Amino acid sequence: MTLRRIHIIVALAAAIVCGCALASAGRAGADADERARRIKAGYVFIEGVTAMNDSRYDDALILLDRAAALDPTDIDIAAVRAELIMATGIHGDSAAMADAYAAIRSRFLARPSDTDGGERFASLAARLYRHGDVRMAYRLMAEKHPQRTDIAMSRAWSLVQAAGRGDTAALDTALAIYDRLEEGLGPDPVIIQNRIRALAQRRDTAAMIAQLARYQATAPDDARTSLITGSTFYALGMPDSAIHYIDRACELDSGMGEAMLARADFYLERGDSARYDAEVFRALESEGLDAGPKLGLLTEYVRKLYTDPGHTARISRMFDIMERLHPGEAELHDLYGSYLATIDSAAAAAEQFGYAADLDPDEPRHRQFQMQTALAAADTIQAIDAGRAAMRLFPDNLYFPLATSSLVMMHSGPAAAVALLDSVDLDGFTNDHALSQYYTTRGDFLYKLGAVDSAFAQYEIAMRYEPDNAGAQNNAAYFMAVEGVDLPRARTLIERALRAEPLNPTYIDTYAWVLYREGDYPAARRQIDAVLSMVTDSTDITPPGAAASTPASGNGEDAEAVEVVEAVDEDFLPSAEVYDHAGDIYYMTGEPERAADLWRRALDLNPDADRAAAIRRKLRGTPPSP
Repeated sequence: MTLRRIHIIVALAAAIVCGCALASAGRAGADADERARRIKAGYVFIEGVTAMNDSRYDDALILLDRAAALDPTDIDIAAVRAELIMATGIHGDSAAMADAYAAIRSRFLARPSDTDGGERFASLAARLYRHGDVRMAYRLMAEKHPQRTDIAMSRAWSLVQAAGRGDTAALDTALAIYDRLEEGLGPDPVIIQNRIRALAQRRDTAAMIAQLARYQATAPDDARTSLITGSTFYALGMPDSAIHYIDRACELDSGMGEAMLARADFYLERGDSARYDAEVFRALESEGLDAGPKLGLLTEYVRKLYTDPGHTARISRMFDIMERLHPGEAELHDLYGSYLATIDSAAAAAEQFGYAADLDPDEPRHRQFQMQTALAAADTIQAIDAGRAAMRLFPDNLYFPLATSSLVMMHSGPAAAVALLDSVDLDGFTNDHALSQYYTTRGDFLYKLGAVDSAFAQYEIAMRYEPDNAGAQNNAAYFMAVEGVDLPRARTLIERALRAEPLNPTYIDTYAWVLYREGDYPAARRQIDAVLSMVTDSTDITPPGAAASTPASGNGEDAEAVEVVEAVDEDFLPSAEVYDHAGDIYYMTGEPERAADLWRRALDLNPDADRAAAIRRKLRGTPPSP
């Protein structure tokens, strides 16, 4: 029951209540105070209805509460108040909901001839799985309105559902209702369909087949009737009859995509891949079938078969057919790009997403996917161009400048990346998460430029917008450790980040480096071992379980540190930076040979020139800086 529906209903109820209240004022012998309260209740009720129509639901509930207090015997006031509670969840604890349901039920029982209210009550009862009330509501309404076929049909269907829950007697009553309806209406396709569903509860296949024949006879030249007949025969395990009627549907309406798809699915489920392909190709090549149904058919085909490399050529041919017959369809290129991306054809996928973006420039998803697939194809220039185009088209979406600046950083360096971010007009942005990411990213670029203090200032801004920004916390902590500044603050930040993401190996490495710069080498060793344990070939590194034999640091944080150490991710591959850190930490804990091995591993991963030079000095005997 929607609030829009309530608005219409309660307006009528208001008139009823007010009329009753005004009429009561003239009732001889009634108590004057009681009459005054009822009249006032009617007016307050109307104010509550007005508030509901204005979507002022809190105000409406206050007014309806007041009206109900003035006249607690009025079932309409109680029921409308209850409908508001049920629809909006105001005062939505279980006791209030139960009371609200009872009020709506009471109103229906007082006026079962009110089919509008009865339908709403039955719908509410069904949503709350009060099946007995559903059947009761339709029985009472049918008794009051025996001429209403719609009420009779609803009652019969509620009985069919009851039969599905084990009430076999209900099925006999439902079938009797369908028989009585057909005596007056004649063969009716809806009644026959419902009778077939009822007979399915009995698994009476013979009777269902007989009804299907009657159903088909109601409209032998209607494609949808033939399709429903064929689909039902297939559900009954009668494929020959099924395909006969599905074929009939396709003959009657050669452009009926649903029938074409049903026929294609029939052959697919029967394991006849050749006929399935033929049906799909026939549908796609049909000039009488619109692009929309064809796209739906092609999407289903790709979804079912894209994982089989043997179908790659056929799928590509289907897309070629669609592009020839329906040029200019952005969704077609989007679908083709998605398919190509799944089979690792990133460059071709980026091209398709580019076409989609040009055809549908108002959809940001196309540019986003073009950027991602172009980057996967190592075409950084195309990815940057797509990002810049998206920035112009969607100036209120910070995803694009953030993603594009990262690409510019890779291609042209941090100065160009900062310049791109600075070109963004932040006026009007209210998304704190996006703004926090913006300042985190800008801080990263500034640090790479050597503007250390400015970078830290950006991280602080980022954390003001989003105090739980773990990325900003980690980056600030790591660079503080590298610079050797404000190490207590760095430790606080990285511990907060780890509480949010305790399995993040990058954060654990930062924690190890902060501890190292604080001089707590045993604790740093435990953390770096946790990172190294995530590498499948590091069996010669002290495993996490052995860390317990390492002398405690005495800093009161060991329990939390050990929990971090126990996190293992076998897919993690550390960088040269991690191996370099590990070497320094192992050196400081008295294992220079293992330290040298770790430094050599760092060199194997091609670090930047400055780091490589520093590692070579350490391998020649220069101890690492504490």
